[in-house]
Amino acid sequence: MLRVDPSPPPSSWSGAPRAAQPGGRGHRAEPALTVASPGAPSVPPPSAAAGAAAAAAAVAPRPRAAWMRPASLLAGSAVLLGLDLAFAIGPRVSMALTALETLLVPAWVAAVVSLERAHRTLTGAQAEASRPRLALFLLALGLLLACIGEKWLLVWQPAGDTGHRGVVLYRSYTVLAFSLALGGLLGRRPLERLLATAAEQPARLMAVSFGIATLIGSFLLTLPQSLRNIEDASFVDGLFMSASAVCVTGLAVHGIAETYTPFGQAVLILLVQIGGLGIMVLSTFFAILAGRRLRLRDAAVMAELIDAESFARLRRNVAAIVLFTLGVELVGAIALLFSFLPYPQIASGPVPGEPLSGAGDHLWAAVFHAISAYCNAGFSLFGGGLVPLVGSPAVSAVLGGLVIFGSLGFPVHDELVRRLRLRLRGERPPRMSLHSRVVLLTTAVLFVAGAAGFLLLEWRRSMAGLSWPVKVMASFFQSAMTRSAGLSTVDFGLMGPAALMLTSMMMFIGGAPGSTSGGVKVTTVAALFAALRAELRGDEAPHLLGRTLPAATVRRALGVAFLSMVLVSAFVLILLALEPHDPMGLAMEAVSAFATAGLSANVTPSLSAPGKVVVTLAMFIGRIGPLTMALALANQARARSYRLPEERVGIG
Repeated sequence: MLRVDPSPPPSSWSGAPRAAQPGGRGHRAEPALTVASPGAPSVPPPSAAAGAAAAAAAVAPRPRAAWMRPASLLAGSAVLLGLDLAFAIGPRVSMALTALETLLVPAWVAAVVSLERAHRTLTGAQAEASRPRLALFLLALGLLLACIGEKWLLVWQPAGDTGHRGVVLYRSYTVLAFSLALGGLLGRRPLERLLATAAEQPARLMAVSFGIATLIGSFLLTLPQSLRNIEDASFVDGLFMSASAVCVTGLAVHGIAETYTPFGQAVLILLVQIGGLGIMVLSTFFAILAGRRLRLRDAAVMAELIDAESFARLRRNVAAIVLFTLGVELVGAIALLFSFLPYPQIASGPVPGEPLSGAGDHLWAAVFHAISAYCNAGFSLFGGGLVPLVGSPAVSAVLGGLVIFGSLGFPVHDELVRRLRLRLRGERPPRMSLHSRVVLLTTAVLFVAGAAGFLLLEWRRSMAGLSWPVKVMASFFQSAMTRSAGLSTVDFGLMGPAALMLTSMMMFIGGAPGSTSGGVKVTTVAALFAALRAELRGDEAPHLLGRTLPAATVRRALGVAFLSMVLVSAFVLILLALEPHDPMGLAMEAVSAFATAGLSANVTPSLSAPGKVVVTLAMFIGRIGPLTMALALANQARARSYRLPEERVGIG
């Protein structure tokens, strides 16, 4: 007996309607009949089935015109790409081709939106899952419009003002626009899967976020609006400078004030701020300001990333990190403003032969250098760097204090602030944590030892023409800068091999975990020292300042130090094979890049394109490397139900 079933069958009427097909063509939905046993529900009447079919057809995406399909758009864009590369940059032909590419943007947007609707209809995706796709779409659209906008500017610019470099830039924007269109139509799903996978582990999330920020920054720094002279445009140089800013390194292939406009300088210091705070910290901070609640998985990743004690303290820690950083930079900028006012040359633009020129304004110079110093970036707007200010106690004290304070890390800052509050209330603070005591003690020892080393090695070399009080001040300043800052009041090109070796050793050590500095970190060196002392004394376990170190901490320190030495050695070897420069200068360049220190023996501007790419890779790995390796080692612990038999090997 055939009966009518009033409830929809689970496989035919739930989820996406059958009318939605990958090609976007609507197909008539057929009502489903079920043969039920006596007592089973009934099948809907024909009128109800027809209404349901009409509703399904209404939900289905409308057929797209043939020229709006991805294959047609990509084929047409490929033809335009070939013509554009062949005829660039004849003004009339290029103007017509750019106009056609501009008209293709609405069709590209419509195609991407149509593909997204078809995908959501087929998979039944929720609105929450579309947020990352919307962000990627808006990012690709913004970059695509920027590429076409820059092409229009180059087309309208007189041919004599651009020359060969203008043709190269025009073609670069053409290829980049085609790549964005290709990626937007075909490569969105792999990128989304990559981001989804990265979001599950802090180490991967850090690498992906820094990589995306570096690529976007390299594009922004290559725009004509960022450059004083269009002939200085180079994507390799832009990539190098963007990586140096995001990785808070400070190495530069050319003078910042002489090459970049105020817009380019603002982009550079914004990348420094993003790299110093961390993209995840900033995004979480803005989410907190907007009143959004963090998902459990995101909160877990952030808590592990910033070493928060609990989810309850996560929001407080993130807000405190951002507000504390901005507050310290504000105080530093005000102090630098009064320190710069006695030097009127700072208020002028780039002037040949004037080492303090370039900033164009005292306030902008103060803000730029305060952010650069606290984030341990080491960029300077002055044509001669800080060498002309070697005799200024105020400038040395403010910049040196910002660098050292930034290298301590937020955990130490937070504990010092809490202890100060208790002291002001008349209460006795508890004993300081082992981490803070190790960081403060190791930093003080390295600071004094580095200053003594510079004073002894460079007394008659790079500091020969200075008075002895200035020599002492310059030695302490340089000792602070080797912790990962990159600023210098002494010309490193005049230093001897011994001082360069000392600088490389200090840069390799770096600052504290959770700070803006690089290197293997002072706590790693302290843990290795404790392990070595315990081995030499025959102690059962390594200890520091009255506390026993866990075996996992020592293993992690050994892993970070060993991998860092292997990576630095590999980068030195590659640079020696590629570059015809002084071996000691190249070794210092590799260590400086990996440790994100930014100090150089005047080698960076003369690097070849392959050498710049190698140094860029070293900066990127150095910024995420030690911390990423430590997190990865911490996440790989597995409980085993067995233990392998022991056997000795000869050591030493």
